[in-house]
Amino acid sequence: MINILVVEDQEQQRRKLVRILRQAKYEANIFEAATGKEAVKIFNSHNIDLFFLDIQLPDISGLKIAEIIRSIPKYELTFMVIITTHIAYQLQSFKQYHCYDFIEKPYESKEVIEIANRLLKGIKVDEPSKEEDNIYFKLKNCIIKVKVDDILFIESQKRNCIIHTVNGLHIVPNMTMKDILQEISKSYFMKTHKSYIINIKKVIEVEKVDRNSWLVYFVSYNQPAFISNNFKDAFLEQLESEKKKYN
Repeated sequence: MINILVVEDQEQQRRKLVRILRQAKYEANIFEAATGKEAVKIFNSHNIDLFFLDIQLPDISGLKIAEIIRSIPKYELTFMVIITTHIAYQLQSFKQYHCYDFIEKPYESKEVIEIANRLLKGIKVDEPSKEEDNIYFKLKNCIIKVKVDDILFIESQKRNCIIHTVNGLHIVPNMTMKDILQEISKSYFMKTHKSYIINIKKVIEVEKVDRNSWLVYFVSYNQPAFISNNFKDAFLEQLESEKKKYN
């Protein structure tokens, strides 16, 4: 599966770009970063096939991030699209960092899709290894291996994350929801609440509780997860799409 990284500090713009890419229904994992440091962590931990990189970031210049990317042998020729409001940066990024295209803000969905379609055609997708189907969690006294498809949902409680699986639950200390979502990197896992990530493939029923919240039920598991109003529309759309894909 292809890995795409969107680096954009403005949350509204980042969500818009990610939404456009998701709606295009690419067979892709889409990672998000709001800062240069977050971006570096992600592309050092995962093999990214396509970068969407904003020039103006709060901590490190986008051009500096481009320089770091190109200094890594495996990313010497990886597709990179620059996001900018400044025409002056375009020529510099093309010449110095071999960027394949640019998007000028404010951008349109059609423009993003046209660029992504053209570049994704040139990416060769390797078969995933069996190891990628597992995720490892560090507990207090040991490290456990969990099969990704066995996870029903993930719940955040204070500084802990509770991993609910078909075989029971595991309490993982000092790990954020964002970290776990990036580690799993599967399109059928989706954040539905500030404290919940759900495996859409395991959902059997969605029940409305009140005007602002819904309960999600899973196969052979008594405890439900939650959907908040802010995530409801995106979740239901993704649920319908994923159910068609995997059923």
